Amino acid sequence: MNRKIFTACTAFLLGASVAWLPAAQAASFSEVQPYITDYKIGFTDGAKLVTSPVYDGYSRYSSYTTVTKAGKYGLLDNKTGKEMTSAIWDNIELISSGKIAIVQKGGWFQYLDLTTGKLSATKYAGGHAYYLSAEHDTVVAMIGQTSTLLDSSGKVLIPPFAGKLSMVQLMDPAREDDQSAEPVRYFLGSTTNQITLYDPVTFAPIFTLKNASLIPNEGGPKTAYLKVRSGGKEGLVGVDGKYALAPNYKALYFLNNGFVRVEGPKGVGLWKGGKMLVEPQYADVGTEFTRPDVYTTLTNDSITYHSLSKGTAQTFKKGAEMLESRYVLGQDPKTGLYGIAEIGGETLVPFAYPRVEGPPAARLLVRSDGKKGLIPGWGQPMAEPAVWFDSLTTIGGTYSMLSIQDGKRIGLYSDSKGWILEPQENTVIRYDERSNRILVENSTEHTTTAYGFDGRIIHDTEPREEALTDYVTTAGSIEKGYVLVDLASKQPISKAYRSIYYEGGETKLIVALDEKVADLYTPQGELLTKDIQIPLQQGQMSQAPVVWTQMDNHVYTAGVKVGSAGVALVQIADGQLQPVSDFEYASVSATSTSGHKLMVLQRTDGTSDVWTSEEGQMTRTLEQVSSIETANGLDNLFVQKGTAWDVYSPEGRRLSSQSYRALKYLTTGKTGAIAYQDQQTGLYGLLKEDGTVLTAAKFESIALAKDVFPGQWDEAAGGIPTYVYTMGQQFGYLDREGQELFQTAFLTKKPTITYRPMTMQSFPSYASQMRQNPLELLSFDQPYSWPAGVPSEQKFFANLALYLGLPKEAGRQEVLTELAAKGIIPANPDRVAVNDEDMFALSYFMETGQVSKMTAAQLWEWAGKRGLVVERGKMSYYQTMDLYREYHEMFFRELLRTPAGKQAAKAKSLSAATLTAAQQQMLTPMILVNGKAWEELALPLPQAEWANVSSTLVDQYNQQAAQLLAAYLKQNP
Repeated sequence: MNRKIFTACTAFLLGASVAWLPAAQAASFSEVQPYITDYKIGFTDGAKLVTSPVYDGYSRYSSYTTVTKAGKYGLLDNKTGKEMTSAIWDNIELISSGKIAIVQKGGWFQYLDLTTGKLSATKYAGGHAYYLSAEHDTVVAMIGQTSTLLDSSGKVLIPPFAGKLSMVQLMDPAREDDQSAEPVRYFLGSTTNQITLYDPVTFAPIFTLKNASLIPNEGGPKTAYLKVRSGGKEGLVGVDGKYALAPNYKALYFLNNGFVRVEGPKGVGLWKGGKMLVEPQYADVGTEFTRPDVYTTLTNDSITYHSLSKGTAQTFKKGAEMLESRYVLGQDPKTGLYGIAEIGGETLVPFAYPRVEGPPAARLLVRSDGKKGLIPGWGQPMAEPAVWFDSLTTIGGTYSMLSIQDGKRIGLYSDSKGWILEPQENTVIRYDERSNRILVENSTEHTTTAYGFDGRIIHDTEPREEALTDYVTTAGSIEKGYVLVDLASKQPISKAYRSIYYEGGETKLIVALDEKVADLYTPQGELLTKDIQIPLQQGQMSQAPVVWTQMDNHVYTAGVKVGSAGVALVQIADGQLQPVSDFEYASVSATSTSGHKLMVLQRTDGTSDVWTSEEGQMTRTLEQVSSIETANGLDNLFVQKGTAWDVYSPEGRRLSSQSYRALKYLTTGKTGAIAYQDQQTGLYGLLKEDGTVLTAAKFESIALAKDVFPGQWDEAAGGIPTYVYTMGQQFGYLDREGQELFQTAFLTKKPTITYRPMTMQSFPSYASQMRQNPLELLSFDQPYSWPAGVPSEQKFFANLALYLGLPKEAGRQEVLTELAAKGIIPANPDRVAVNDEDMFALSYFMETGQVSKMTAAQLWEWAGKRGLVVERGKMSYYQTMDLYREYHEMFFRELLRTPAGKQAAKAKSLSAATLTAAQQQMLTPMILVNGKAWEELALPLPQAEWANVSSTLVDQYNQQAAQLLAAYLKQNP
C-alpha cells in the first residue's frame, strides 16, 4: 500500500509570551479537519470535536482517513469523522475509489464493508488488491483455506471456495517474441487436486484441470503457458486447458522469448511454441535476450550456436562469447585457434590466432609473433584486423579512445569510429585535462589536431572562422585566442580574446571574454566597452559568464573600470556602456518579484541599494538596506533596515504602517498573506499582501494549515481553514481573511521533555555548525579582537591585522599593503578592498604557509574543492550579502584548520536569552517532547515551556562544550 502517514513536521514560526483568546466563531467544515492537543491528533467539524486527540498520525484519502495510535491503524470517515474501525489493526489497505478496505491483525486478514461498517466473518491468510483490466480496474483477492475475489465495491466476483487464488499473467502464444506485448491477467483457483482458470471479464471458469497444481511464475519472463505439476512431474498448460508439454519432466524453467528450459533424467533440453527444439540430453542450454531466434546447447567441452530462422548450427570450444548479438568469438573445436563467425553465416575472421586479450580496454587478437590486432567495436564492420601493433594505452581514464604503439609509430583508435590515425612516426598523442580533449601532434607537419571522446575532430586547435552575425566572424584558435573579423574587409577589428560568443534573444550582443572581464560588441562589430568593462561571474559553472537583465528596452549589467575599486550598475546607451550608479559597490545582481525586475547593488559593509525602472528611467528606489527578500507569487518586497523589517513596493514605497521583527509570505497558491512578528511582544499576526493589517499580533505561532497537516485540504471546497495558530495553551484555525474558525486546547498537561546526550556521535548538528561557521560556538580571544558594535569590515581587518602581526588598530590599507608585501595577494596600487580571489589566496597561505603560484582559474578550482566558493546573486537568492562578514567567517574557518588556530580556539558559553538562529538550530535536535524529536513537532512549544526547555538545554551544552570541541579537533586534525 502506498501510504503517507503524517506524524508531524516542523512548519511553524517560534513566538513569545502566553496570551488568551476568547472563543472563536463556530465554523462548519466541508470535511473534518485535524487538530492538535498535547501533541496528539484529533478531528473536528469546526463546531465540535468529533474525536478525542488520541492519534499519533494519519494519512488522508479521498473519502477516508487512516489514523495511527500506539502503532496500530484505524479508519475514519472524512465527512463525519465517524470511526469506521478502531485503531486495532497492524495494517489497513484502502481500495482506491472503492467501498471496502483490507484490514490485518497478526497473520490474519479481513475485509471491511465501508458502507455497512461490517467485517467479513471469514479470516484469511492474505488479502491483496490487484489491477486486473480496464473492465475491472481494481479487484481484491482474499486468500486462505477459503478464498474469494471481490471488486472494489465489495461485489463477489469469484464465490468463496476451499482453496487458493493466484493472479497469473499469460501472453498470446503468437506474440511471445514481442517484447512490447503485454500479457493478460487472469485469476486461477487451486484446490487439493485441481486448478481452475477464470475468465478476466465474466469470471466464469475457462477450464478446470484435474490432478494438477500450479507452479507460480512470480517475476519470471513473459509466457503463454501455466507451469503445473502432475504426478510429481512438470508440464505446460495453455489458456485452453490443454497440455502443450506433457508433465513428464523433472523441472521446467521459463526463459526469454518463449523458450522453456527442460530438465530430464539424461540432461537439459529446450522447448518453444509446441516444439522440442533439442531433447533434454545436454549439459545446459541458453538463449539470447536480443536474438529471439538464437539458442545454444552445451556439452562438457563445446558450445553450439543454433539459428532458428536459418536452421544452422555452429560449434566452438567451450568459452566462446557473442559479440554484438551477431558474431561469435571462439575457438575451433579441432585446432583450438581463435576466430570470429557470424551466427548462421560465414567466417569473418579465420580461426588462425593462438590467443585473445581483453576486455576491458579492447578485444584483441594476438598473432603467433606477439603482434596484436583490434577486434572492431560495436556497430563497426566485422573483419580481420588490417593493423598490427605492440601495445595500447587508454586515454583520459576511459576506454573509448586508445593510443596505439607499434615500435616508434603511434596511432589513435576510437571504440565508436574505428581507426582515426593508423600508427605512424613523428606523432605524439596526449590528453589535455583542462579542455578534456585528445591532442594529436605531428612534428613533421607541425600540426595539432584535437579529438573529443566521441572520435570527432574539435577544430579549436586550428585557425578557423565562424560566422557570428551578418557583419562579423571570429577567427583564431584556442591557443592563440580569437579575434573579430569584419566580413566586408576581411580585416581583424578586435584584440584577441580567450572566447567569443553571440548572445541572441532580446540582447543581441557579441560577448568577448578575457580572464576576468568581458567586452561587448554590437552585431556590426562596434565596441561598446571602451572605458567600462563587464566583470565575469567567477566560480559559478551553472551560470553564464556575463549576467544582465533588460528593462524598458535597456540592457543593464555590472561594470568596472580602471582606477575604480568597486563595480557600478551600467546600461547600454548611445553606443557605449554608461554608469547608472557610482563605482562603489561589491556586486550587482538581478532579482525579481512576481511583476517587476530589480537590480540589487551590494556594498562590502552588507548594505544594499535597489534600483528599478520607472517610466523608462532607472531609479534608486531603496538605499542602504540591510537585506531584501522576494517571495514567489508576491510582487512586494520585504526590506530590512537595521533589525526591523517592512513591506515595500518594488517602486520603493513603504506599505506597512509599522516595522516588524520578522516577515514571511504564506501562500496556498491561490491566496496569500504575510505573517509578521511584532517588534515589542514577539507575537505573530497576518498582513495582507499590500502590507495592511489583517489580524492583530496575538498568536505565538502561525503557519499554513497545509504545511502543518500536509496533503490535507481541497482548496475549492467551502469552509476550509487556511492557517493554523497557537496562542498560549490554545490551538486554532483561521480562514483566508484571518477570521478565527475554531479553537481548542493545545496543551492540557505539561509535556514530558527529555534530552539526547551531547556526544560527537549523537550530536551531528554540532559538527555541521563547526564546519559552517565555528564563530557561533568558538572564540579566538588570543590574540584576536572582538569589538562590539563595529561594522563587519572593521572587525575583519582588525583580526586580519593581528594574524599578520600588525597592531589591531591597523586599518584596511595597512593590512592590504602587508598582504601584498608578503606576496599573499597581488600587488595593486589601486586596491582598496578584498575580493574572493584574495580570500582564496589567503586561505591557501594559511593552509600551506606558501604563496600561491596558481592561475586565477586554478585558484578558483582549488577553492571550490575546499568549499570556499559562495554563489551569490541568483534570481531567487535572498539578498543578505555582507561580504566582510563572509570573509570574517571564512578566515576563522580556515584558522581552525591550522595548529595555531586549534590552540587559540576556546568554547564559547551560550546564553538562552541571546541564542542566535544558528545556535538554536544546532541545539533543538537534541530535544524530545513526549518522546518525539523536535523536528517532528507540528507546532512549537508554548513560549513559557520553551523558556524552561531552552535554559536547560543551554546549561547542558555549556557543561559539555569544552569536551565537544576537543573531540571535534581530534576528529578533524
